[in-house]
Amino acid sequence: MEKASETRLKRVRELMRDKQARDTTGLFPAEGLKIVRDMAAKGHALDFVIVSSGFLRDIGNKSFLHDLGKRGIPLFETGNKNFERMSSLQHSQGILAVAKKPHVPELAGAGDKGALLVLCDGIQDPGNLGAIVRTSIAFGADSILLTGENVDVYNPKVVRASSGMILDIPLYRCNTAALDYLRNEGYRLLVSRPRQRNSKDVTELKGYSGPLSILAFGSEGKGVSREISAKADVFFHIPVHAGVESLNVTAAAAISLYLFAR
Repeated sequence: MEKASETRLKRVRELMRDKQARDTTGLFPAEGLKIVRDMAAKGHALDFVIVSSGFLRDIGNKSFLHDLGKRGIPLFETGNKNFERMSSLQHSQGILAVAKKPHVPELAGAGDKGALLVLCDGIQDPGNLGAIVRTSIAFGADSILLTGENVDVYNPKVVRASSGMILDIPLYRCNTAALDYLRNEGYRLLVSRPRQRNSKDVTELKGYSGPLSILAFGSEGKGVSREISAKADVFFHIPVHAGVESLNVTAAAAISLYLFAR
């Protein structure tokens, strides 16, 4: 195992904090033993892996790294302090992979996007977007559509909140023209919003959905944009006790997808 050069460490620090660096290099960092282990087990393209000196003290960790090395994945070691300076975690686990970043294409048509799509409109909190990705996969969504100014899907906090599953579901950038195309192809757009007179209880969604459905969730402060809402076939809400205006978007997505999947 080679010692990580300062140039390599600097590159990783840039990838951790700078979207432009991720876009330019086509790489993104994924931190944590479980995430790196899962990504490797699924055969995702890992450019290289960096570990701390402390990580190497564990026999099980060494065995895992030996398996990665046999697959031809370059391995690098750095001191604990150097690793902590790269890490985005308060208590790092001493392992970080740099992976190839798939292109997120513009959605051009219905194609094989699947029967259940999740639309994320302007979600800025990386923890929320990552959790929605993970929840979408857990409940059988086929693709995720990104509209508005969402946080970078390859932000380290998004990757961590998704438990590294950001590579396990197709992602598409979607504009209103593409959304119109999907609706013309038979998709129904179901938009989440706080309870209003014209919104349906989430438990009634089955009665208003079709075989092709898009569940839309909006930003934490503003909800789904007017531009997207104007195209809604159905608005829905999650009933909550009086005095609670709405749920966090992550909770709303989890409840909605669970009920819809049933």
